[in-house]
Amino acid sequence: MKDGLALTESAVRDHVHTLLCDLLLRDSLPADHDLRESGALNSVMFLELFVRLETEFGIQLTGADVTQDNFRTAESIARFVCAKRADG
Repeated sequence: MKDGLALTESAVRDHVHTLLCDLLLRDSLPADHDLRESGALNSVMFLELFVRLETEFGIQLTGADVTQDNFRTAESIARFVCAKRADG
């Protein structure tokens, strides 16, 4: 996925949704599902998500990127990834 430099926001959203469903072993997940409040992601799953976002979107994440706002929902993760790709 990282080779698609012109990746649309919609494609990023779809791929983030797929990553989260894979990690959570679910068929679907609402874009606004609060991952933190629901406790859906444990620490191991979060680290896996972190690594997969870096690998699949070709972005470099830092500890400063790990905020509640960036990782609360699938939608917020997709917005964050799009912003990170635009910066890098």
